[in-house]
Order: sequence, then C-alpha cells, then structure tokens
Amino acid sequence: MLGTVQSAPALAQDESVDVTFIIYTAAGDPFWDPVITGAKEAAADRGVNLDIQYGDSDPVKQNNLLETAITNGVDGIAVVNYLPDAFTDNIAKARAAGIGVVTFDTDDPRPGATESQAYVGQDFFAAGQRIAKRMIEAGKLKSGDHVVAPVEDPDAFYGTERYRGIKAVLDEAGITSERLDASPTMATALTRISQYLVGNQNTKAVIGLGSVVTEVAPQAAKEAGVEIAVGGFDLSPGIIDAILGGSMVATVDSGAYYEGYMPVVMLHYYAKYGIPPSSIPIGGTVIDASNAELVKEFAGTYR
Repeated sequence: MLGTVQSAPALAQDESVDVTFIIYTAAGDPFWDPVITGAKEAAADRGVNLDIQYGDSDPVKQNNLLETAITNGVDGIAVVNYLPDAFTDNIAKARAAGIGVVTFDTDDPRPGATESQAYVGQDFFAAGQRIAKRMIEAGKLKSGDHVVAPVEDPDAFYGTERYRGIKAVLDEAGITSERLDASPTMATALTRISQYLVGNQNTKAVIGLGSVVTEVAPQAAKEAGVEIAVGGFDLSPGIIDAILGGSMVATVDSGAYYEGYMPVVMLHYYAKYGIPPSSIPIGGTVIDASNAELVKEFAGTYR
C-alpha cells in the first residue's frame, strides 16, 4: 500500500466518526453476514456512524457510491477492491480529501497498486496452495488427473489469485486443471458445474473458488452422478453441514468477521488520532471433519 496522502483530520472527542462500508455484491448474500456482524459490532464499540452500501457487482455503481461518500465528507471508507484498476482513481480522490481508506475481503495483489492505506483479508495465493495440497491428499489425486475450479466472478482478484495458487500446486503434481465461470447465482452455478462434470468424466475433484460455488458443488456432483472429492473456500451453514455429512472434504476460512470489524476500528482511530491503518492478513485456516464442529455453532454469524 502507498503511504498516506494527507494527515487525518483531527476530530473533537465528542464528534462521532462517519464510515461508509461498501460491499461489492447485492444485499442478501449470506457470505457477508459475519462481515456485517463484525462491522456493526465495531461501530457500536467505537460509536461510529456506519453506512453499509452494496455495489450489486456493478463497478459503475460502486464508483458512484465512492464518489457520494467523498462528496459527503465521510471520515473513512471501507471498500472491496475486487477488479483491476476499477476503483483506483476514486480511492486516490478519497485519500487526497483526507479520508481514510481500508480495503477488505479482496484487494489488488500488486504492491502499491492503489492509495488505500491497508488491506484486511486473505492471502489468496497461499490459501489456494493450502487447499490444493489438502485436496490432493484427501482425493488421492495423482499425475494425469483433472480438477475443475468454478468461480462466481472470473475477473475478480479472489478467484484469479486463489486459482493461481491451486494451479501452482496441481501443475507441480502433474494434475491438469481448469477454471470455470459458474456465476454468482446458486441455481445457475449448480447447473454449470453439474453440466461440466457430465461432459468431463475425467474430472477427479472440484475446488470451488468462492462461497456460492463451494456450497453447491456437492449437489452438482450428485446430480452429475459422480463420486469425486469436493472442497473450496469460505464458510456457511451449508458448507459446514456438507463437511460434517461427508460430501465435502474441506474449505478454507476467509476470516469474514474480522473483515468487517477491523476496518471500522482502524478508520475510527485514524480519524480521531491519526493512527494509520495497518494491513492484517486473516483467514486461511483449513476447516475439515476434524474441526468443523467447532465452527458449526457460529457459521453464518461470526464464522
């Protein structure tokens, strides 16, 4: 991340901090429930005025939300930077106006690509390597086997970087792989994965690159009439139930609660005291049958 453009404005101790929190998808996606829980709890803890907005997976709309936040003179912006160069200019405008900016969940992996001050989220490449190794072990994958990696948004950083990590491990083992555009809609993703498996009978494993595709993958394999290893990323009650029920090997935790909590806390302290936000690598824990029960109680809320 680049250094700060301007010092944070010094707010009086009785002034509250205004933070705009921009989620890039539409409202109602259960993946974001723990993120929202974290953001709201941080706002309550620090007395922050929190405004949660949704970009509806539309970069034009998300840029409009950023511009509105800048015009309104908020003290901080937390935003998912999910597409190459799509939000760079408005992040720079916010920083030039003295507004703190923290990216969460997804950010450009290139060092110094934007003027955001910090990133709270997963190292996608390393997480990809981790799940690939687990899937090779659990699925007894060998040279010559094939793996499909479906993703909701083929251009988003989380998918490209997770797959890059997965592919690096699979390539080294002589295992071929392919990334599949499966859409963020559960019904469509289910159909596309199932059709792929029917048409590619040599596929030995599915590794979903996001929460939607991971959740529907076991059902897709069932509908395709194949018994293969299934794994992926993120947590939800459905994903945890699939692991406990034996239809999924493992998933990688994204640390969603902290993705919500930590940006709000850091933006508060930056606005009040000029303490610059700091990047926090979170997530990356592999959840499988050995530890899924520990997660189940809080899946969809804090996990």
